Formats: sequence, C-alpha cells, structure tokens
Amino acid sequence: MTADVSTRDFAPPAAPLARWRKRALMIGAAAGILSIIGVFVSPDEFLRAYLMGFMVCLGLTLGSVAWLMTGHLTGGNWWMIGRRIFEAAAKTLPLVTVMFLPIAFGMHRLYLWTHADVVAADKVLQDKQFYLNTPTWILRAVIYFVLWNLIVFLLARWSARQDVDDSPSVWRFMKVVSGPGLVLYGFSVNFAATDWVMSLDPHWFSTMYGLIFIAQHGLSTMALTICLVVLLAHFPPLSEVVRPDRLQDLGKLALALTMVWAYFSFSQWLIIWEGNLPEEIAWYLARINHGWQIPALMLAFLQFGLPFLLLLSRNLKRNARQLASVAVLLLAMRFVDVYWLVAPNPMPGPQHTQLYLHWTYIVVPLALVGFWFAFFAWNIGRRPLLVRHEPQLARLWESSHAH
Repeated sequence: MTADVSTRDFAPPAAPLARWRKRALMIGAAAGILSIIGVFVSPDEFLRAYLMGFMVCLGLTLGSVAWLMTGHLTGGNWWMIGRRIFEAAAKTLPLVTVMFLPIAFGMHRLYLWTHADVVAADKVLQDKQFYLNTPTWILRAVIYFVLWNLIVFLLARWSARQDVDDSPSVWRFMKVVSGPGLVLYGFSVNFAATDWVMSLDPHWFSTMYGLIFIAQHGLSTMALTICLVVLLAHFPPLSEVVRPDRLQDLGKLALALTMVWAYFSFSQWLIIWEGNLPEEIAWYLARINHGWQIPALMLAFLQFGLPFLLLLSRNLKRNARQLASVAVLLLAMRFVDVYWLVAPNPMPGPQHTQLYLHWTYIVVPLALVGFWFAFFAWNIGRRPLLVRHEPQLARLWESSHAH
C-alpha cells in the first residue's frame, strides 16, 4: 500500500468547488456594486469599511502562510489534511496585495498623521514623524508585501514540484524556507498591524498589539480550515482520511488559539490598567462606553467564553457538524473584532463617539471576502487535495485504512 499511495487520484471535487466559486463571485459582485456607490456617497466610511475587510482577508491569507510554515517544520496528520487549504489561501496573496492599493491611495482619509495642519498643532505627532510619514509608511508596506509574496512563491513552487518529484531535497527546502519565514512573518505582521491599524490613533501605543493580530490570524484561519475540511470530507480523497480523531486535532488547535488570543488581549488590558496612564486608558474608554461595550462584550463571550467552553468537550471536537458550528461563530467574530479595533478611532472625516454601524461596514467587507473566497476556491481546485510524494502521506493513508 505504501508504494501505491502517491499514484492514487487525489483530484479535488470539481463540481462543488465550481459552485462555491460561482456563489462567492455573485456575492462579491453584488456587494461590490453597492460598495462603488459608497465610494461616491460616503468616501470616508467606505475607506474605513475597506480597511476592515482588507484586514480580514489579510488575516486569512497570512494566517494560512503561518500554519503552512508551521506544518513544514512540525508535520502531523492535521497538517497533511489541511495543507492544500493553507496553500490555496496563501496563494491569494497577489489578490490581497492588489487589494491594498485603495488603502494606499486613500490614506489621507484614514490617518490623522497624514494631515500637515494636524501634525503642526500636535507635539506628539511631531515626535513620531520620523516613523509616521507617508514615504516611509509606503516603503514599509512595499517591503512587507515583497517579503510575504516571496515566501509564498517559494513554498508554492516547491510544493508543486513535490507532486512530481519524490526527492528529499524538495521537502527539505521548504523546511529551510519555513524556519526563518516564521520569524519574518512575526516581525512583519507586528509592524504592519502598527502601521495600518494602530496608527489610526497615533497617540496610542501597545507592545501587545501585533501579537493580538498574530493570534487572530491563526484563529480565523484554523476556523476556516475546520469548515472546509468538514465540507470536503464528503468527497474523496479527504473522505478516506478525515476521522473524528483528526477533527479533534483541529479543534484542539482552535481551542489553543482561542486561549492565546484571550491571553494577549487580557495582557494588553492589564498592563494598561496597571500603568494607569491617561493616553493609554483613553483607547479603552472609547471602546467600553457609549454603546461600544456591546461589541466588546460580544468578543469576551462569543470569541472567547463560549468557544472556550464548547471546545473543551472531546465529543464536540469529534463531531463534524458541531465543530463546524463553533468555527463559523469564530469566523463571524473575526469581523466584530476588526470592527471594534478600527471603527472607534479618531480618524479624518466624520467622528463616531457613539456606537455606529454604517451600511458600508457590511457590504464592503462582504465584497472583499467574496472575491477572496472565489480566488481561494479556484486555487484549491487546481491541485490534488493530498500532496504526492509527501513523506508522511503513506502513514496518514495506512492509519486511516487501519480503522
């Protein structure tokens, strides 16, 4: 059996993927038309909504890159099952790179520190001008995207070779790329989160902020992976290798990332509360008053409390339908999380001290996610769902058929 594994047909289910792609494109197109209206009717609100949607798509893409590199370094059945999902999501990075352009062109409507008159009247912004200025902000963004695209290009190219080449040098190369790649991912996401989201309120700063985004990336990507594994498990070849214990492995990872996100978020709050510094406390006061406490409580109970309690159950993690339901909840809360981080900030244009949900905050992220998922579905349909000539493939296959 070991010798025959790599010769089996691991082709993805074409018809379901085509339906998913078509529906995602329809949703993206419909929401995109409404989004274009928002550009002319409410350009400031449109750009805020666009930033929210972009950060959701970026998180799903970079989170997949991080899980992919982690799997190359550690291996495991969970990674073998989810690898093609991670790769397909990672290869949406060129689309996400293009998605960033409206933010770059519209940064004057998003960031207070791009306004010379505001900077001239604010000593704090003057002190930060060496970092928060348009040329270096754009230069850093170029560096981030070049770095991320290079990592994805190398991993994708050598993964394609692995389908036809059983040489150990192929998977060893991907391990060599993944080690420093994970380190560079951590640093670059930290700086990108600072540049694109934290600088919306240029007076505020937190050393935990980037770590929270890294945890968000891992959690939302694992939630998406769980949903897709459950759906694809109805079709070969995943129908032959996805078992309750392997769903449980994915559930354990989701539980771990739920706790990591909560730990980072609570640590940030605790440090600021303990320091009792007015310029830091103001960021939280803006998010726990005037109605903004509603999404804050939703995050506490629906992104941590309820998923944490549910994912503690061994039986739930082994039940495909129930585990997928928790994963859908986590994906929905990802938007609430980004909304709570972005919307209350003091940005140019209309200010919202009270809880505020503009219609563009829904349709614009929906358009971006729709197009992102359509490209993702196209990517995953182009490659076998299990990687040929992967050293762990025979063990995965044999253990699946031994039960």
